[in-house]
Amino acid sequence: MNMINWQRLRILKAVLESESFSGAARQLGISQPTVSRQIKFLEDELGETLLDVTPDGVMATAAALRLNPILDEMMQAAEQIRRPTEQPASTPSVRIACGPWIASFLSRHIDHIVGANVDRHIDIISSVLFADIPRREADIAIRTTRPDRGRMRVKRLPSYTYAVYGATELVADQPAALDDRRFNMFQWAMLAQELDHFATSKWLLDQGVTNPIIRCSASVNLLDAIKSGKVLAVIPCFSGNGETGLCRISEPFVPGSGQIWMVLPEDVNRRPHIRQTADLLVDLFNKKFASN
Repeated sequence: MNMINWQRLRILKAVLESESFSGAARQLGISQPTVSRQIKFLEDELGETLLDVTPDGVMATAAALRLNPILDEMMQAAEQIRRPTEQPASTPSVRIACGPWIASFLSRHIDHIVGANVDRHIDIISSVLFADIPRREADIAIRTTRPDRGRMRVKRLPSYTYAVYGATELVADQPAALDDRRFNMFQWAMLAQELDHFATSKWLLDQGVTNPIIRCSASVNLLDAIKSGKVLAVIPCFSGNGETGLCRISEPFVPGSGQIWMVLPEDVNRRPHIRQTADLLVDLFNKKFASN
């Protein structure tokens, strides 16, 4: 039998815990169709039906129930592997899980996060998946979705703005780039289709952009696409502003609900290195985005 995809097993575990595809999607920060598709792939790999969809919800089959304790052991083993082993015990590590744009933003301001005295190591984990704080997959998570289950502490952060950007050479002397004609008269780059539930993708779809010439699974690659001089795209203003050769051609806006959440472990007050890092992150967000 071929090696089983670990991510599919993790998705199965999330479905078993939430007893629904939609609950697993919210927990992991991915789309419901992605959950369904990955479960189907896993069933094909194993040659067994794992879940039955009924009017009352998703029911685990006998095969899934046999797998469940094994999945628990795998999650525990993964937690052990993730724990830092290379740093001395006197220098704790703080793992911050966030989306690619925020990962880029934090990397640019690492001096603010570390502080004056470098007494912690910072690990920035860039992923569209929602890290499982109770299982210690991360110490701090920053997401646009508020978790609805688990014993965690949640804090609202200031939102940040997005805008439409294009290469200066592409939009120069093009009045149509500055109004709604841009959606029909220019080529576009968007996130991958399975990420159409993301707020920026929904915004573009609402504007009639349904046939982009390029789709990117990693959102930060949209910046590279704009730099090609061929397409327009929606990216955060903190990334587009100041980029040589780029031009903002729309008013800044906050897509979707605009909600940004910091998720912390329930015992954060007993873990001073995490508490200190969280306070520095709040201060950074307030200084950069509170006026939006």
